[in-house]
Amino acid sequence: MYSLDVNFLKDRGLDATSKAATLTEKPKKPITDKLPILVGAIAALLLPAATFGYLKKIEAKQAAAEKSIQDIEAEIASVNNQNQKIDQLKSQVQAIKQENQALVGVFEKIKPWSAILQEVSDRTPPGVQIDSLTQSGSAEGIQLAIAGTARSYDDINDFVLFLQRSPFFNGQKITLNGASVAPLSVEITNQDDLPENASIEIPQGVKYTIGAQLSNTPASKLIREIESKGSVGMVTRLKILEHKGVF
Repeated sequence: MYSLDVNFLKDRGLDATSKAATLTEKPKKPITDKLPILVGAIAALLLPAATFGYLKKIEAKQAAAEKSIQDIEAEIASVNNQNQKIDQLKSQVQAIKQENQALVGVFEKIKPWSAILQEVSDRTPPGVQIDSLTQSGSAEGIQLAIAGTARSYDDINDFVLFLQRSPFFNGQKITLNGASVAPLSVEITNQDDLPENASIEIPQGVKYTIGAQLSNTPASKLIREIESKGSVGMVTRLKILEHKGVF
């Protein structure tokens, strides 16, 4: 019996060496070689987004800063407005204080005449009689002219000394302007009962004129003296002003 060997490869015109031919794949590059490309691509995608987000944050911060500046400027404007109002009120208060001080200054120079007349009466010696008391001058320097009669020159000198010691008067401005001998002013009440041939001898006295100037001592410093002379109304007003702290 015979056997038949058929070489199909040879019949197809293929070289025997093709047996060794096998399909082979190209070697793949490692993933690490592609990382720079991936990173660059990712960076290219993320960078604009990150930049946009950063710009948004900057804009938000800038807007917040501008809002804060506006708020601060508004507060400053409000404070300045309040300061102007405060300055205006201070000016008004200062003007009122000046007016009050001016009124108080005038009030301080006023001394009640009732207290002055009582002071003169209290300091008049028993041997001295006052016939008249006249005023002259202004509030800056009120002058008094006191005229009358006295039993003696000594009585007149005592009267001058008593007035010089008074807190109501300027002691250095109390002067004896004139003195002369003259009959005393005597009133005879029982003249009809005297005999027809009776003679009455009227004693001699001294006529005088005294110049006096009121002191510049503020009325607030004379409250006790004014009160002792019975000027209740003046004392009440002075005490009210003193209680309010005007003096």
